[in-house]
Amino acid sequence: NRMRPLIGIPCHTDFRAGTGRPIYCNNRTYVHAVEGAGGVPILIPLLDNLSSLDTLLPRLDGLLLPGGVDVRPDYYGEEPHPLLDDGDRKLDELELTLANWALQEDIPTLGVCRGMQLLNVAMGGSLYQDLLNQCLGSIQHCNRDLPRTHIAHRVYVEAGSRMDKILGTHEFWVNSLHHQAVKTPGKGVRISGRAEDGVAELLEAPEYRFMMAVQCHPEEIYTKEPACARLFSAFVQACGTIVPVEEEVNVEAHY
Repeated sequence: NRMRPLIGIPCHTDFRAGTGRPIYCNNRTYVHAVEGAGGVPILIPLLDNLSSLDTLLPRLDGLLLPGGVDVRPDYYGEEPHPLLDDGDRKLDELELTLANWALQEDIPTLGVCRGMQLLNVAMGGSLYQDLLNQCLGSIQHCNRDLPRTHIAHRVYVEAGSRMDKILGTHEFWVNSLHHQAVKTPGKGVRISGRAEDGVAELLEAPEYRFMMAVQCHPEEIYTKEPACARLFSAFVQACGTIVPVEEEVNVEAHY
């Protein structure tokens, strides 16, 4: 019986409601989407010393880069737009370190929303800092006043792309909670799906084993949208394909 793949999910900083205590955290939906697809999620805190990652990273089979605050634009050579949020440089440093490690070691990676943007920046691409102001004619992509499960628009999947094979459909409906998006794709990046306004919605890097990202939040809608469930299944499956046979252990006795 194979060990389930261990998949790292970076945390962000926040404050506990009520006490105001500083915490590291992330949304439960990421955890349960990975767990439901057969992976073992582990939350990665913002470490003061990133060299501590040397102990953790060799043990990870995959990486999920989650949604969150805006990536700081100096990472892609631009001045901040007035509508940019404050961002978090320490989080950018952690996640860019994780992304660069995943790219270097060819570790299966799934980016979600900010995660798609961050992956594109890690690969040398740039972002629209605010879609409504910089991408004229774009639809309303930032629906943060609505429930996170609110279905906002269609995504059209490029025929013959890897996303097309994984998602099993040429179009599907998604939620939408972002005000930024990929502008110039990074080196080796293929935009394999777009909204009706042309905004990048799906990203893949074909020369890697599994380097994929989505602009929507599939972890909020995978129970209702089969394409999103298939994405998590394919991701966890890719993470599980690198377990050497000699490392297999029977863990059923512990359940």
